[in-house]
Amino acid sequence: MKKNCLLISVILSLIVTACKTEMISLKPLADIPTTKYYSNDIIPNQFQSVYGIWKVSGTSGGFSGSGYPKDFDYLLLKQNGIFGIMRNDSLIGYGKLTLLTDMSMSPVAKLFCSFDFDKPANIQLHFDPEKYFNLIGKDTLNLDSPCCDRYNTQLIRQKDDIFGLSNTGVLKGKISIGPICPVETIPPRPECLPTAETYKAWQTSVWNQSKTKIITDIVPALDGTYSVGLPVGKYVVDFKTAQSKGVGGNNLPISIDIVKGDTVDLNINIDTGIR
Repeated sequence: MKKNCLLISVILSLIVTACKTEMISLKPLADIPTTKYYSNDIIPNQFQSVYGIWKVSGTSGGFSGSGYPKDFDYLLLKQNGIFGIMRNDSLIGYGKLTLLTDMSMSPVAKLFCSFDFDKPANIQLHFDPEKYFNLIGKDTLNLDSPCCDRYNTQLIRQKDDIFGLSNTGVLKGKISIGPICPVETIPPRPECLPTAETYKAWQTSVWNQSKTKIITDIVPALDGTYSVGLPVGKYVVDFKTAQSKGVGGNNLPISIDIVKGDTVDLNINIDTGIR
């Protein structure tokens, strides 16, 4: 009887520890806003499948060709070029992917990026950050160095999504806002084009379904295009603050439904009312 009680106690302890581990692992990266580094996703559409949870399965390269001692466990890749590095149950580093254009050492079919750490980690990838993303099938990812005698890392996709970060979809589109000047010309004069301040003056945001909480602000590029990664769920896109009656017409608010792995296209039209 005592042995059974001890066994049950150990099992319960493991369950509690596992739950605690998941919460510790999920929160740090989930708290990084999708638009922290980029207002639009820098990863081309044909490479979007690199996003998700990847477990380190091996290493190679170096002078001997035998690789390096594995120094982290999971690579987390989140929309808009955000990455996280996990060791055991801790987020030991994170930052942004920077898209590199020098494809001279490898076929253009491979994605070439630099891991630019915002929170540094004492790992090999931090000191040798330029890698080709060689995706083999859907479940194998090799991070290959662009030159000899440097290290490579092999990873396997985690289908169970143990950190809950790939249960997402994408909202993207274009915000058209104007007029900026009382008299419009074709093409528009430079001073009559939207600026970052223009978009801030008519700030649009993604709200929860009941519109009691802002999930994230939409920060477009100067041409109005935007891309936002969102967890699966129902949302409302609307202005961040109520606009005065002087504002012209617009197509807000709009309800959207984010589905795992899918992209919702939403173009937002805002008439400033300037005449």
